[in-house]
Amino acid sequence: MVTADIAENNLVELLKEFDIFERNKVSIEIKLAAIAMYILSSSIRRIALLLNVGKSTVHYWIDRFKDVLDSERKEEVKKLVISRIAVDETILKYNGRKCYLFAALDVERNKVIHLKVYPTRNALTAYSFLKEVLRMCEVEELILDKGPWYRDALQRLGVRFKHESFGERSLVESIFSSFKQRARIFFCSITVNFRRREKRFARWRRALECWNRFCRMFMFYFNVVRGCY
Repeated sequence: MVTADIAENNLVELLKEFDIFERNKVSIEIKLAAIAMYILSSSIRRIALLLNVGKSTVHYWIDRFKDVLDSERKEEVKKLVISRIAVDETILKYNGRKCYLFAALDVERNKVIHLKVYPTRNALTAYSFLKEVLRMCEVEELILDKGPWYRDALQRLGVRFKHESFGERSLVESIFSSFKQRARIFFCSITVNFRRREKRFARWRRALECWNRFCRMFMFYFNVVRGCY
């Protein structure tokens, strides 16, 4: 049924135009069905079982689609002048460990501008995140809380901002709520299969890569797919 719906909407032709995949031993319809199922809340493991393909194969299809999305989205956002962007962060957990999700939301359009996960929350990570946001688009004003990690970052960047505890900044909470709900669907959390001899730094890096891959696909879901329901 999924494949039939895809064909009826000419999405297969659209995927061919992007020329995402180098080889097509598996049909474009199957690949697009896998991508659609992933976006609409199914894990890579479940998709692989359903379509009778390897997990690494599904992972590759999703990664290729994500790379094209990233380049298209960045070009589109660069053209925007955004009056107000709300910024906030929340705690995420994986395998009993904490990390931090930073989010930037275009208040007027209710679109996610940027999402990124960091291993800690401090002035350095706040500066890194805000700098990436400012590279993506022109911003007239940032809306943030009074978290001390933002203080030095805002001074260094010299951007106009205002502090707000509720109001428009609280709109970012809808991102966090949806993000965590979808993360729970993916076997309750983002997990990493640790290797016995693997160094702790390598484990952290793979965990963050996993989270940030999920962030990029979640942005597509929140900004595009969610509005189609």
